[in-house]
Amino acid sequence: MYEAMSYVARSPMGGEDAPPELMDTCSEFASVEIGAALTLAPGSADRELCLALDLTARLPGTRAALEAGWIDVAKAREIASETSCLSDELAREAEEWILPKASGLTRQQIERRLKAKVVSLDPVGAEERRKAAKRERRIKFSAGVNGVASIFGYDLPLERVVQAKAFIKEMSEHLKAGGDDRWLDEIEVDVFLDLLCGRHLDTGGMAVKVELVAPLDTWLNAAGQVGRTDEGTAGGQADEDAGDAGFEPGDLKDFGPVSPEVIADIMRAAEAGFEYCWTVTADGVVVYHQRSAYRPTKKQREFVQARDRTCRHPGCERVAEKCEADHTFEHRNGGTTCACNLTMLCKRHHRAKHEGGWWWTRQEPGTMRAQSPLGHAYDVDPDPLPGGRIPQQANPDQRPGRRTVAAYITGVAKNAGAHPGKAACPAQEDEPIPF
Repeated sequence: MYEAMSYVARSPMGGEDAPPELMDTCSEFASVEIGAALTLAPGSADRELCLALDLTARLPGTRAALEAGWIDVAKAREIASETSCLSDELAREAEEWILPKASGLTRQQIERRLKAKVVSLDPVGAEERRKAAKRERRIKFSAGVNGVASIFGYDLPLERVVQAKAFIKEMSEHLKAGGDDRWLDEIEVDVFLDLLCGRHLDTGGMAVKVELVAPLDTWLNAAGQVGRTDEGTAGGQADEDAGDAGFEPGDLKDFGPVSPEVIADIMRAAEAGFEYCWTVTADGVVVYHQRSAYRPTKKQREFVQARDRTCRHPGCERVAEKCEADHTFEHRNGGTTCACNLTMLCKRHHRAKHEGGWWWTRQEPGTMRAQSPLGHAYDVDPDPLPGGRIPQQANPDQRPGRRTVAAYITGVAKNAGAHPGKAACPAQEDEPIPF
């Protein structure tokens, strides 16, 4: 069907004088013909034709995978959509990267992974598109059908949206814990409207946190940009280094991949009045192997949440913070309470493991295999975190240095004149990095 669409789009108008060859460009009214033939609305016909042209020209691998049944139309559409901003050459590179694993991923997982790949392949273009989109930011107010209304914000600065979301959620949970009997969603809406209307809210010293995961060199690149701005360096320098290749995107919880430039904006916003949590991926040794208590510590749970990101059941997208920490090898049978034996499962899939006949085994730290009651096995790899590795907890007894990550990066940012990717460590050369 999509191949036929592409032929229709490039076919000359009928008639005795029409050339037999296909045109090099798409006819202006091709989607009108396609819409009439397939009874599609104009917008739907345009979208279907765009996908057809992508499959027959830009993304031959995606077309072959769709034709062979390795992926469905929804996944093919996602690949075409996420690579639409790239050149044909880079689009095929992203396609070759995602297709070998696309059949085992959900559409949302393909979207998330491709977003990071696109930023990595075209950092300069990603930064230009971000700046252009911010110039188009707007708010829309619309009335509903039942005497209610909606507010929509489009293309808003990410660093400010992150701060606003974290504050609204933290404030709402603070009010709920204080005895507010409204549903949490109701409280969040009312807090949002109170802020818009200028009503003062007593935060009671509440600290707002945002979780960012990124490789060390990405952190240093972002910190270097903040440092140059703070030191009054000419504004052109930051723009000159913006979009430097070689820095893998970070991962912003609930929002997905972010470039070093976005991380720098978040760091600047943090200095203006909210706190955030640093998480750095690194190889290390899993700690607490001998812990005998059933409940994991707060630090253990936070680490496993950052590592797993979502419920680890195949295809489940429930965020890890709303899941339960499960002992892969049951605690009552001798399983230890440590990161290597803990997995985040939502309530439903946690019950499926203990009551529904599902069986889980761990292949390596962070990588699981789920076996259904009918005997089907599913390897469940975590969404790749920045750095390309599954993070592991480091044993604090083996770390001679106790300096904080924030203090380390602050020192690097103040190392005047150093390129962020090659910044000299402000500590002594024999002092290890504290993570």
